[in-house]
Amino acid sequence: MANTLKQIAEKCGVSSMTVSRALRNQGPVKEATREKILAVAKLFGYLQGGRPGRPATTPDARPVVEVVLGSVGRRVPAFYLELLTAIEQCLAASGHDCVIRTCNGEYTQVLALRDALRRSSAIGVMIIGDFQPEPLAALLGVSPPALLVDHPGDAAAGADCESINFDNVAAATLAVQHLLSIGRQRIVLIRGPATHYFSREIERGYRAAHAAAGVSCRPSLIVEADFTVDGADTALSALIGRGIAFDAVFTNDEMAVGVYRTLGQHRLGIPGDVAVCGCDGLPIGQQLSPALTTVFLDYREMGRLAVEHLLKIAKTPPRVPCRIRLMPRFEKHDSA
Repeated sequence: MANTLKQIAEKCGVSSMTVSRALRNQGPVKEATREKILAVAKLFGYLQGGRPGRPATTPDARPVVEVVLGSVGRRVPAFYLELLTAIEQCLAASGHDCVIRTCNGEYTQVLALRDALRRSSAIGVMIIGDFQPEPLAALLGVSPPALLVDHPGDAAAGADCESINFDNVAAATLAVQHLLSIGRQRIVLIRGPATHYFSREIERGYRAAHAAAGVSCRPSLIVEADFTVDGADTALSALIGRGIAFDAVFTNDEMAVGVYRTLGQHRLGIPGDVAVCGCDGLPIGQQLSPALTTVFLDYREMGRLAVEHLLKIAKTPPRVPCRIRLMPRFEKHDSA
């Protein structure tokens, strides 16, 4: 590629570094200069599209699907790893390549991602995870045929979009109904940030289960964390430090690890003193002692259905958006 960069640079009267920046859409390059470089690059057999700087695709090249993952901070929650793996494997099996992009929601990242999707030659895009309404609407407005995965889509600023999601309200309802049925009356809910769709939905299920059982829902038992082990540890430790009594905890599987750690530090037994129920069905839950009772969300099945549905709408865009909800499954083990 080095010789080709030099040829493009000579043709455009700029440096090789400027050509590299323009092709990769990185660094300051005047728009007129960028357009000239991209036009010349195309003549030399390089893409003017979603993968600038690489040889242009041949007629027998595998079609590409882009997967965009939104997450707060630098870490990717554990429950997305199985989903991403399933999507990539299903795409590969169907003869498609997978390009994965991540975005932490910062303004500059959203702009760069929007520009990349606008130029993308992919046949379709999956958007997964945590995006606020405005950035999400901006991405949906410029992308190829798009499917929201593990996101309800109701926050997409009114955009008509396809989505596939778990019924998180039902998941929380199953968990809390079980905890209530075994006599637990003071159930802590450790959710993520209040603005996150998963947090909103599991709180709805938590409250609905209490209402159906005629049990008062105590706001002091609903605490916020950040979907991490340490975040749950901190949140539950603070609750204990305030002297608030509880006899059960409902959270997701990853944060349940932090719950186990906190309860152990305070010499509270599971399930004798405190019953614990998770949500996700991650393998880590069965490595805990006692094994974690959980609500299983089938991420591999979601990945398979997402690929199947995206390839379908890429060929024939629907007249009316389809929104799919997958039902959870309760799995009782030893923690509750």
